[in-house]
Amino acid sequence: MTPAGPAGPRALYLHVPFCERLCPYCDFAVHVGGAALHRRYVDAVRSELETVAAAVADRRPLTSVFVGGGTPSRLPAPLLQRLLEAVGSALGIAGGAEVTLEANPSDVVPAAAAAWLAAGVTRVSLGVQSLDDDVLRQLGRAHDAAAALGAIRVLREAGLRHLSCDLIYAIPGRPAASFAAGLEQLLEFHPEHLSCYELTVEPGTRLHRQVARGLVRPLAPAAALAQHWGAVDRLQRAGYDHYEVSNFARPGERCRHNLVYWRGGLYWGIGAGAHGHLPVPLARRLGLEVPAGTASVRLWNHRATPRYLGQVERDGHGRAGWEGVRRDQRRLERWLLGLRRPEGVRLATARDRAEARALAVAALVTVVGGRVRVTRRGAELLDQVALRLAG
Repeated sequence: MTPAGPAGPRALYLHVPFCERLCPYCDFAVHVGGAALHRRYVDAVRSELETVAAAVADRRPLTSVFVGGGTPSRLPAPLLQRLLEAVGSALGIAGGAEVTLEANPSDVVPAAAAAWLAAGVTRVSLGVQSLDDDVLRQLGRAHDAAAALGAIRVLREAGLRHLSCDLIYAIPGRPAASFAAGLEQLLEFHPEHLSCYELTVEPGTRLHRQVARGLVRPLAPAAALAQHWGAVDRLQRAGYDHYEVSNFARPGERCRHNLVYWRGGLYWGIGAGAHGHLPVPLARRLGLEVPAGTASVRLWNHRATPRYLGQVERDGHGRAGWEGVRRDQRRLERWLLGLRRPEGVRLATARDRAEARALAVAALVTVVGGRVRVTRRGAELLDQVALRLAG
């Protein structure tokens, strides 16, 4: 019998906003401190999960859950367990699902690591960011290099088999050798996954204000690109698959959850500041008046934790807004996201093929087997290439 209603996405992003401190480069939805709100926040997330679950007629269990932040590892382990139990009760978690927890090194102690794994976490994304203590101080991080390496040892001793580590490059005033040395140190620990992100100056952050006042000078684009391609070359030599612009994985260790984003897939967004991407029938079941001709719906929750909590406690959801995604937007996103991955994008029309041939002459893309992929030069101009192909 066919269910009388829409199926839910099989991926969930769950945001936990609490942080020990606000890093100068961070523009995420965070709440500094807030230990007194932990239990209230978990209860609000459980309520929001129950609200969205009530709209799903065809409940297919989640194959990926990503608990991000903020710093989810700051939640006491019993509360994190309650969160994951609430996810399982409301939406279901499939056997063998990828369940990722973002963690800061300063929160990783043996008891916590063991509790996370017991609660169902299968993958930890560790915010190493740098293994240079001067850089960590500049970034406003709460840990030092020794704590980051110690956290990796603790996670391994607890039995974690899927570890991802984040690194940041293009740090103002710091030599490229600092980033390269940190990468070498991490490789000694054989993490299954690495993410290498360029430090970006986001509006509204302390770093943005420092740059505007001339106190900090961002790295020149050419120098930042040199660090990026240096990391790509080194990690590929070490056997990592460069499967997205900033992400590298050992065979079989690509992040399933992030692949949902990069393939333009559907996912729930739960918690303060979380974003979701839903099919139109499900969005309508949630009470949104979605016009005909809409391809899908993006929706987002309030960023400020107190406002999110108040609205969930009143209305059962923390939604701040939503927008319908038009079919021409989906076409552009197909190019923007697809060209970030080595698989590239399949050429579907004569126009696609003509534009791709022109870009190939300019050495910005290659066309093989009916698929277009960016060259290194094309990757450096990715947005412009995608706009040209999307028409």
